[in-house]
Parts: sequence; C-alpha cells; structure tokens
Amino acid sequence: MFKRLAKVSLAGLLFCVAALLVALHTHPGLGRWQSYLAGDSDRTPRENALRINWLGTATVHITDGKTHLLTDGFFSRPSVFALATGPVAPDAERIDEALADYGIEHVDAVLVLHSHYDHAMDAPLVARRTGAILTGSASTANVGRGMGLAEQAIDTVIDGDTRTYGDFRVTFIASDHVPQNALVDRATGMNETIDAPLEPPAWINAWKEGVSWSVLVEHPNGNVLIQGSAGYRDGQLDGRQADLALVSSTGLFRQSDAFQRGYVKNTVTASGASLVVPIHWDDFFVALRPAGETPPLPWIIEHLNGSFSALVDPMAETNSRFMVVRPGEPFWFSSSRP
Repeated sequence: MFKRLAKVSLAGLLFCVAALLVALHTHPGLGRWQSYLAGDSDRTPRENALRINWLGTATVHITDGKTHLLTDGFFSRPSVFALATGPVAPDAERIDEALADYGIEHVDAVLVLHSHYDHAMDAPLVARRTGAILTGSASTANVGRGMGLAEQAIDTVIDGDTRTYGDFRVTFIASDHVPQNALVDRATGMNETIDAPLEPPAWINAWKEGVSWSVLVEHPNGNVLIQGSAGYRDGQLDGRQADLALVSSTGLFRQSDAFQRGYVKNTVTASGASLVVPIHWDDFFVALRPAGETPPLPWIIEHLNGSFSALVDPMAETNSRFMVVRPGEPFWFSSSRP
C-alpha cells in the first residue's frame, strides 16, 4: 500500500513539474497588437533624431550618434530554475554576446532604474566593459562596489539630481515599483536597500529594490521618459515634459482600474508624451534572442493583452500614439515640437 501511494505521489509530482515547464514555455503572441507595431518610417534612420533600441526588460540604449546612454544593461537573464535553485551572478558570455550583437562598444553612463537583479545585477560589468559610469541609487552603488568598481566609476544620485552627458541632460525622479503580492515582495526585497557591497553570486533577494526611478532624458532632438517599473507617485512629473514615454507594462493587469488610470495619468498624461512604447514585457527568463524574436512573458506570469490594454484604454483620453517595439528592433525618434 505504501509503495503504491509513493508511486502515485511521484507520478503526481512529475506531472506537476511537467505542467509547470510547459506553462513557462507557453507565450502569448502579438497578434492583437500587430497594427501598433513600429512601422517602416519609425525604423528608418534619419538625421537629427535619437536612435533608441529596447533590449528587453528595462534595458534601453539611446544615442544621438555621439553620446551613448544605457539603462540597466541586463543581459544575463537566468532561467526560473536557476533563480529558484541557487545563487546567481552576471553571465559574462551572454553580456559580451549582447554588447557585440547590438554594436554597443562605448557607453557614457549606465543608468540603473532600481536595484533588483533584473536591473542592477549586470550593470557593473556592463559599465566596466563599455567604460561607462555606473549611475544610480546608494543601493546600486553597493552593487558596483561588490563587483570591484572603483569609486570614480560610480555616481550616486538622489531624488531630483541631474547629470549631463554630451547633449543629454538626465534627471532622476523618485517613483515606485509596481505592486506585487507579499510573497514576491519578500523574495525581492521590496522597499529595502542594499547597505553593504553586494558580491555575486547571491540569491535574488540580495538585490533589493533601493530606489525605483523615473528617468527623464532631455535632448535637443526630443525628451524621453523611461519608467522602469509600472508604479508611480502622484505628481512625480510635475513641471516635467517628455515627447516619448518608454513605460513598463508588466503587472498592470493585476492592478485596479483606479491604479491603472493613475499610472497613465502620472506618466503619459503628465509628461505630455506624443508617443508611448511599453517595455519590460519580454520573457526575461530566457536568453535575449535575435532582434524581434524574444517572446513575451509566459501566460502563467503575465497577461500581455490585459497590461497593454491598461495603458491603451486610459490613453483614449489623450492624443498619444501607442507603439509596440519588439526587443532588439531599433527605431528613430525626434520631437515634433517647434
């Protein structure tokens, strides 16, 4: 009797594991959003425009051809299994491949949007590889120190701080992370800080949130807002203006209608952006694939249509255009303002 129960229990466990693996590899498509995909005119290089390439999660490469900025620089993308079963560390091979594949040789600054592993873990190594200054909160600074960056290669910012790189003016504005359930909050160090140098490998809860930033990148060719997590603070952009808003969408489908409208109000509407591009919706538990081929997060984790709709529906009250860009497919943008 005991052996039979043991066999049944083992079979049940194996079935559950198999079902989970299938679920983690079942991704939604972009079928409903095909008409929103960036068009040929968006993807055609042109003068007096910023070249913008979203490289998955909240990693964005922005350049005017002279100065190069990169948010986060997260390319290791460890699997769910790796995250659940042991400590993780930057994958130097994947980082080097991504930098080579997307032609990123020199970067002036790596701007870290908050200090969770999928934003900050690779940033110090990317900064070292590209000669960039690692810029972010005190928590991000401790991630850099843990990986041996010299103090002169680390720039710690606080709310409202502005930095200038070439013709770019970058302002860090304190914001909030998208709300999660209590278990995920504990596992990811929400509302906690990294108070000592963090040396990888480490479990993912070592990369605590620190400060979640809304970053405004101003340039003569156009102003760009980058919101690395789908949270907000009321009035966070008062007195600020952007032409393009790159806003995280993941997790919005779980939020109330009031939260969704508040998010759009305090990012898209407040900035006055004429173009809105969702980011951080890709499956960052798999390696970054060739341009346009990285899939969305699997259904078991994220409801792509629900989160995109949470952005689009409130935007009906604005004059903003919603554009979907696939990871690794660059587009060119310039302000239509006089």
